[in-house]
Amino acid sequence: VKTSGIAAGKLFRSSSPISPWSERNIIADKLAENAGVKTFINLADSDSGMAEHKGYSNSYYSRQKVIGLNLGMKYRSAKFRQGLARGIRFMAESEPPYLIHCSLGKDRAGFVCALIECLMGASWPEVERDYMESFRNYFGIVAGTREYDFVLKNEIRKFLAEHFGVDNPETANLSAYAQRYFLAIGVSPDDIESLKLKLGGTE
Repeated sequence: VKTSGIAAGKLFRSSSPISPWSERNIIADKLAENAGVKTFINLADSDSGMAEHKGYSNSYYSRQKVIGLNLGMKYRSAKFRQGLARGIRFMAESEPPYLIHCSLGKDRAGFVCALIECLMGASWPEVERDYMESFRNYFGIVAGTREYDFVLKNEIRKFLAEHFGVDNPETANLSAYAQRYFLAIGVSPDDIESLKLKLGGTE
């Protein structure tokens, strides 16, 4: 993730490094190792469910600090909000580099990374570019096409507008709204500050 406020090599997102369903797990696991990732936030599996994936015990991933949040895609549900708060607290007490993933790395992981990017001071164009990168990667969707505009309007722009309570996230103070959001779901000010220091490269 390369946006304002986040130091180089501190935050990554990917498809699952352990689930063969993604058909990219071995590559993702190796890339995470090459990047020196120390902490994994798994949005797709439970703690117990992770070990059920074939080859898990031999992965780089299995030897690092990992949390399984088992979150669905109902971002406004109590379960998602509570699980996300748990994940943010886990990041705050753990060491970077961090890698956030779900199954494919584009929906849940894209949304959570967008929230963190906003918190860290990313501009709207940076948030948009990072979120849409996985759609370019998977489906070849590029800026300037109807498909791109449709995904942008109906996913990340809509998600942030709903969760921040704004009409247009493009003109909002994204950092302030992200901080308010994390406080509302149960992340403490101290945990927010700790995460900001670690992602910013000052700790």
